[in-house]
Amino acid sequence: MSDNQEIIPWVNKLSIMETVSRFALHADNREWEELQRLFTEDVQLDYTSLTGGEPATIPAKVLMDSWRTALTPLKTQHLISNHVIDFENEQQATCHAYFQAQHELPNPFGGSQWTLGGKYRFRLVKQEAHWIIAELTMTAVWAAGNQNIMNLGK
Repeated sequence: MSDNQEIIPWVNKLSIMETVSRFALHADNREWEELQRLFTEDVQLDYTSLTGGEPATIPAKVLMDSWRTALTPLKTQHLISNHVIDFENEQQATCHAYFQAQHELPNPFGGSQWTLGGKYRFRLVKQEAHWIIAELTMTAVWAAGNQNIMNLGK
């Protein structure tokens, strides 16, 4: 195996970690256009562990509009760690990671903070030398604080 063949998987892993890190950064900075570019045109989304219902495939633009409405009134910080990346082939990979998402909205109806912890599963595809998100599954494991702040800012 040549040196390049040994390096390529690591370069791809770093690129995937960069995409996942930018996912959190752009959401927290309200950089919706940049965030949308990290997704395929249609994305399979599964937040059912928190919201119920069924997983759905939706346009990335609709997802951004939903997140813009939900997150803009809040202060947020999304921390993502412990990335474990498996390649299905040279063009597809899955990244499993832990997250902690902190949300804050001062309000007269209870605590101002809600923190959610859990796991993400990103399925990514390589397009034009960039890894982008085709599927996102969020599994809530624990929460603390006032979840109702998510509804107060709307």
